[in-house]
Amino acid sequence: MLRLREALFEAFITLLIGGLIGAVLAVVSNLFVMGVQYLGGQREASTLLTFSIGDEIISLSSLLFLWAAAASVLLIKTSLGIKRWTGPADSIFAAHQQYHPLNVKQGFASTLAAFASASGGASVGQYGPIVHFGATVGVWLKRYFSSRLSYDIYLGCGVAAAISAGFNAPIAGVIFAHEAILRHFSVRAIAPITVASISASALGSFWFPNTASLQIDAMVPSLTDVVPTLMLLAPIFSLVAIIFMVALRETSNLASKIDMSPTRVLFTGATICGLVGVWIPEILGLGIANMNHMIAGDFALSLLITVLVAKIAMTAVCLGCGLPGGTFSPALFVGVAAGAVAGQILTLLGFADIAGIISVAAMAAISSAVIGAPLSAVMIVLELTQSYQYAVAAMMAVMVCSLLTNRLFGHSFFDRQLLDRGIDLSEGREAIALHHELVGPCASQEYIQVVATTPGDSLLKEMKARGDTEAYVIDAGGHLLGKLSIYSVLAAQSRGVADFMDTAPLRLYTHDSLDHAMVVASQFVGESLPIVEKESGLLKGIVTEGSLFQAVINVQKQARHHERS
Repeated sequence: MLRLREALFEAFITLLIGGLIGAVLAVVSNLFVMGVQYLGGQREASTLLTFSIGDEIISLSSLLFLWAAAASVLLIKTSLGIKRWTGPADSIFAAHQQYHPLNVKQGFASTLAAFASASGGASVGQYGPIVHFGATVGVWLKRYFSSRLSYDIYLGCGVAAAISAGFNAPIAGVIFAHEAILRHFSVRAIAPITVASISASALGSFWFPNTASLQIDAMVPSLTDVVPTLMLLAPIFSLVAIIFMVALRETSNLASKIDMSPTRVLFTGATICGLVGVWIPEILGLGIANMNHMIAGDFALSLLITVLVAKIAMTAVCLGCGLPGGTFSPALFVGVAAGAVAGQILTLLGFADIAGIISVAAMAAISSAVIGAPLSAVMIVLELTQSYQYAVAAMMAVMVCSLLTNRLFGHSFFDRQLLDRGIDLSEGREAIALHHELVGPCASQEYIQVVATTPGDSLLKEMKARGDTEAYVIDAGGHLLGKLSIYSVLAAQSRGVADFMDTAPLRLYTHDSLDHAMVVASQFVGESLPIVEKESGLLKGIVTEGSLFQAVINVQKQARHHERS
């Protein structure tokens, strides 16, 4: 009876948490897009700074709106004391360890700043900020609910709800949370994440039935015409994805090295994007309507090529110069544009008109390479089109593109961001945990300590009585002076041990990680290693190889249990 009551209570908590997170993300995701589109419409309709050059009417309203966006971003950052913006890479890292949890204020501020940036017309996306907002909401709600659900499950619920609400694709939301964020499937996680994802999609569709989204016509030619073409085009799509991700990284690195204040860099990026937007307005903002036009074949080939190049460049400029936002939406835009270019070129060469399905497949391929979630990208296509043929075509392009970009660039742009910060997710949870667990708490006080004037004979008696073969020499303040083996003590006889100690023994420091300690221990032969406070030189204790190995095993067991539970 007790087990039944506990099971029912856990089911209730699962429904409550999943439903609550789904409801919040349904509202925020749709209001984010609607707000950006409304302000984007105001920007497009604005007549500020409009003048004529011959027969050409030029409007600099895009420049003014981007300056306003940059000012808003700066105000949010300074007023809230935000040191750096956070995003999906931080959500992924938070899901893989417990030592650096998400900062709730930083997460909410980053989403607000991304909204300001996108509303002003910056070439950034909404899905990344909303995904990170979902993760932050999940972490925030964890504070108020006492349940068996772990920190990363709450985080995963928010992520799944964000993708589900953004694309109206609940199955893709569930897969994305496991594939891109958690990186493992868990029996305990699947139920609340599913509830959150379905709630977000259902409530979003009910409350906001007219929110603009991608519109894909499911009319498709035979797969025998499409699949061979996509196999040939997939390497080109992977090249476009790599160029896009390299541009993002290099522009960010370049901006950090420029001898200008961050504020000037921010407004410089806004100015560049605003001026380009005067002549190529298609690259400004979220670009959902323009993606629909490209899929429908409404853009000429010359405009498609221009938009493709400009979108890559301006997304890199905006994000690199400090205008926060997502990379997922720009990756979708770049994918659609690249596919539309390829489709129109093939049509001009006399091939069948399959530009629409190629655009969708390229969208899935390039975005999957950027976010590191190939299955999710395919599922998004399936749920958007309700077409098996579209999903199979997308799968072909996605798998080839993901394979090549994984080998040539990395698992995803987010993983590469973490690598730039010295965090390698490919090593797994165990390695991350070992890197964050310090050796200091392993220090044992069960060792012999003597002063430098101690005679060897008296020390030998104590070592025999305790069964130890090593001793440590310290001064009056507790600083490590050296280490003695039983052979050194025998050699000292009745003399002081100072002349017989090893003054530079192999040692560990209190702030060393367990994985570093294992590397040091692999070079060691003896009974124990001293653990020293690096700044002061104080001997804090010792650790035996057995104790060190047991600490590592315990961490590994916890990580494996977490993934399998």
